Amino acid sequence: MDDKLNEILESWEAGRNVLLYGPPATGKTRLISELFHLLNTPKTNHKGILLDPDNLEAPFSRPPLKLTIPLPVKVVWTTFHQSYGYEDFVLGLRPEITDQGTHLQPWAGVFLDAALELSDESSEYKSVVIFIDEINRGNAARIFGEFMTFLDFDYRNDGRVPLPLPLRQLRFKDGISEKINRFGAEDFQIPLNFTFPKHVYIVATMNSVDRAAVPIDSALARRFDRIEMRPNLDVLAQYWGVNKTVITTNLENNWENLTPFETSYLLLDRLNVAIASDLGPEFELGHGLLTSMRPITISEDGSSQPVEENDAWQMLATLWDEVVFPQLEDRYSGRPEQLLDLLRVDTAPTSGKYAWELRSSLSKNVEVRTLAPVRLNCLAVDVIKRSFQWLTR
Repeated sequence: MDDKLNEILESWEAGRNVLLYGPPATGKTRLISELFHLLNTPKTNHKGILLDPDNLEAPFSRPPLKLTIPLPVKVVWTTFHQSYGYEDFVLGLRPEITDQGTHLQPWAGVFLDAALELSDESSEYKSVVIFIDEINRGNAARIFGEFMTFLDFDYRNDGRVPLPLPLRQLRFKDGISEKINRFGAEDFQIPLNFTFPKHVYIVATMNSVDRAAVPIDSALARRFDRIEMRPNLDVLAQYWGVNKTVITTNLENNWENLTPFETSYLLLDRLNVAIASDLGPEFELGHGLLTSMRPITISEDGSSQPVEENDAWQMLATLWDEVVFPQLEDRYSGRPEQLLDLLRVDTAPTSGKYAWELRSSLSKNVEVRTLAPVRLNCLAVDVIKRSFQWLTR
């Protein structure tokens, strides 16, 4: 991910919003959450952000490099979901009871509030960054509404063709709107022909696998620079201390000597190659699915030591049962033969017990081509070891 942060900053500098796109567990939310916290708590003596993938505990730091957006920055985090609407993101009308009766009071949503923040002369902020997690979990076209136009910087203030905000929900008198309520800020009134300010930036994440999500239409998608987040085996190799050049040497004859971490590294590689061939690369498994498999353990006195090999095999089995295999079942739903082939059920080792096998039937007249249910973390360590090692071949 060392180059992704620079890509985000370059897109903002070019007047473009950013969409991080890829399978789950490829670091999308983690990347933008780290960026959120760094922009939210900037150091006064440095400007800019640097990503160091070698530092797993604190991968981000601030080098003496200037950010490409005006400082100081206000940051806002939101997550789209099926109940999230235009009223939350742009402008909502809420009933308010007063002495004169009940009326609908305008409330600024996240996007409009960012514009009002930069138009407020008393504001200390020079730019606003909106972080949207899971942008395709909501109906994004409905959520943005007519404000989709202002994702394009050309139609903002100082753009090539600045356009006035089409806020027909508001009442105007003498060229000034009624008061718009804002969360945590003073009410605001906008003039007629108000144009959207330039320095509002968006970075969003999108899960490429989620079938329950609403697809993003082309009109919205073209207003974002897409940055693909791919599974990264190098992250695991570095985290586990795996020498990737050594383990691939003579793998066909050396598979029985693989360590749990070498096996996990090769396993994810093989699964993703198969998935990409069968379903497409957007359905691959993210490396983050295996990062909870820790190579060291901390004792009660605070000292660290390598994890016992049998414990590591058990960790891998548990991760398989609870995280990896459910993902495979989802991807291969309706494709049982492909799943059987992926797990090499028909080409199991010639000796020793193998974890995956066909389900048996009491009736001899029924041909069974269904995977037998199994919990790997309930099996003996030697079976777990043999089964995973065999899958890497």
